[in-house]
Amino acid sequence: MELHEANRILRAIKTAMAADGRKIPLAAETDGLMMLLGKLDADNYLAPKIKHLRATAPSSAAYERLCNNIIFFRALRAAQKSIADPVTAISVMLLHKSLFGDMDADAGKPRAKDACTDGNAHTDPKYVQGSLKAIVTKMNEIGSAPQTAKDDFAGYLSHYMRELVILHPFEQGSALTVRIFCMLFCKLKGFGLGYHRTTPSAIRSAELDALAADDVTPLYKMLLSCLSYETKTSAPRRPTVRTRRELTQELCRPPRREQDAKSLQLRDESPRSEKRRAPDDEVLRRAIRLQQKISKLNDQLNELIQPLESAEDD
Repeated sequence: MELHEANRILRAIKTAMAADGRKIPLAAETDGLMMLLGKLDADNYLAPKIKHLRATAPSSAAYERLCNNIIFFRALRAAQKSIADPVTAISVMLLHKSLFGDMDADAGKPRAKDACTDGNAHTDPKYVQGSLKAIVTKMNEIGSAPQTAKDDFAGYLSHYMRELVILHPFEQGSALTVRIFCMLFCKLKGFGLGYHRTTPSAIRSAELDALAADDVTPLYKMLLSCLSYETKTSAPRRPTVRTRRELTQELCRPPRREQDAKSLQLRDESPRSEKRRAPDDEVLRRAIRLQQKISKLNDQLNELIQPLESAEDD
């Protein structure tokens, strides 16, 4: 993996975790970047930390720091890979288990208890498993890039991400799992979801508006600012509009013979044509002089317009 791509993934995961108030130390960021570049083995790195986690009291600050470090590395590994196509509810459950396996005994299992965020209740737990399956099944119907434009994809994704936020499928780490799942889903569809292009507070605020006010607009704007086309895809090209006259001329144009082409080539290479052709530096000077004249005319036009605008205001 290239350094630029590794840094992009690291910043996106860091911002997604910061939306839940999870802080990552600078040393962990450096180790995570080395792991993405293939210079560090994640299993050997996480093994002593997981062992230390099991010997630490869950209510201590050290336990929280270890959890954040482990989740950060596992999220980086998840973002580095590709999710299976088509995505299923099991894909989301396996992702949650891979992130919170050693910190939550119910990791990978649908939520079985009532849950609320800032006083706003989530979906009843008895509907979680069925609703998760239905939402993810519908997400597979979204088209990929470049056939689907970025703004259209953001509209579809914001709708289903809102449903996942309201659903809150897991008891712990549900919001982070949904963010990373959407990130992997975008990658599957030919888009990149870079959370680092926005702020953690903007992510959290958009999710709360989708839950409390049932307003998907902030979520759509947030996703649109974070979405980009992947390097292997490109923005959809708009068809070029051509006039009827251009099409008629192209259809009626007779085929050029080889002798005509050779004569034209000899004519272009003749000394007379070289004299007519201006050197590149002379063309550049003329273009600069023309641009200077245009700038002066614009300045004069602005000087004439300003008194008229001030008179209209008075």
